[in-house]
Amino acid sequence: MHESKIYPRDQLIFHKHLSKFSCLMIGIGGLIGGGIFSVIGVISIFTGPYSYISYLITGFVVLITVYSYQKLNLKWSGAGGEYSVIQGAFKDSKRQILGAFAGLLLIFGYITSMALYAYTFSIYFLHLFNIEDNYLFLSVIIIAIFMIFTLINLRGVKESGRFQNFLVVIKVLILIVFSITGITYALQSPQKMILNVGLNIDSLKSIDIVGLFIGSASIIVSYQGFQLIAYVPHEMKDVKGGLKMMRWSVLISMVLYFFVGFTVISILGVSGLIGGGIHNAEIAVANAALNFMGKYGMVIIIIGVLLSTASALNATILGVSRLIYILGIDRIFPQKLSLLSKNKVPYNAILFISIISALFTILTGGSLAIASVAGLIFAQVFFIINFTNFKVKRETKSNAIVPFSGMILTGFFFIILLCYNFINIRQELLSFISFLIMESSVLFFVFHNNRKNNNKFVS
Repeated sequence: MHESKIYPRDQLIFHKHLSKFSCLMIGIGGLIGGGIFSVIGVISIFTGPYSYISYLITGFVVLITVYSYQKLNLKWSGAGGEYSVIQGAFKDSKRQILGAFAGLLLIFGYITSMALYAYTFSIYFLHLFNIEDNYLFLSVIIIAIFMIFTLINLRGVKESGRFQNFLVVIKVLILIVFSITGITYALQSPQKMILNVGLNIDSLKSIDIVGLFIGSASIIVSYQGFQLIAYVPHEMKDVKGGLKMMRWSVLISMVLYFFVGFTVISILGVSGLIGGGIHNAEIAVANAALNFMGKYGMVIIIIGVLLSTASALNATILGVSRLIYILGIDRIFPQKLSLLSKNKVPYNAILFISIISALFTILTGGSLAIASVAGLIFAQVFFIINFTNFKVKRETKSNAIVPFSGMILTGFFFIILLCYNFINIRQELLSFISFLIMESSVLFFVFHNNRKNNNKFVS
């Protein structure tokens, strides 16, 4: 069934099936997942009525980082994404170790991200059928959703891309209808709407700036999906055009995030978002839809949520399996993970990441506390990418101000998240310990591998 062959880095053989539109769908699919549906209510604890503003702030920071991603990938694109471009930018330099550090860190980040997607999918799926979300039912659905998208990805990038296109188009249409219908409904009571979204004078005077930035930093994981495009350059019909879809996927998602967030808060208000506890906050979008679209409208929105989280999961499996594939070729991971099937997909890498992620989700219950660790991870990776582009700005022909600004802002987000976890150690103990374990594991693995390979990774 499979051809047990590992292709050298300079002989990578993939089917070039991905159009620019497919790349855009991979980006939007990875961006719009659990980050809006299960998190928007939760971050309102920090942001108050301004959660929709947080999505704009974070989107702006990420757009700056996208500049560095595009510049670096146009120069050193590779199936390893961040790992490949950092290896290329710092070739024959001690800084090359940052590539392995970022690559391994990202695998943890993607595992926690997929836990968030699968958990959100399961919560909404059970809510759709009015089934109690106990551990057994959640586990069954989590296993089922990972199995489905593992099989789709094993079929090939063409099949995965087509299915992704379908999921993303439908979910975007549903979210547009949700936003237009919801805002129209809210405008029937303009005074209540203004109060809910915090545009009255009293709310603006008492805005919590610190809370707004904590909320903004917390949702950086919601914006990491664009980078999945960087893992499939060898499968694009037009590499330059495909990489441009990073920026467009962020811009489109940023607009959708803003309007969905604005709609939810204008309908429910802060008390409606968080008044019923954490579970109520996790299904905020469904609760908002019930208010102005009725039961059948809520069902349609839940279907949109399921499509969103499913497409995010599918895009992430596609992207991270390519990263693992390259790490296998460079012998940072076992080379067996670089075997390609007859359909030219890294089947062992797909199976590996799917099984690990499914087990992680089940064991942690898809905990939002665990998933928030991904924010710390992606803030670091974005900092490293901006740092890399700043250091090689002449080679990438970049304006130094942009990557430098990206370094400051993503570094600021990382410090905010780290301080928040440390200050609130009692509530965030699980999250903080998980972060320390992941970070120390990556550092140990990288330096151990570096020493074993005589301070030089295979390139």
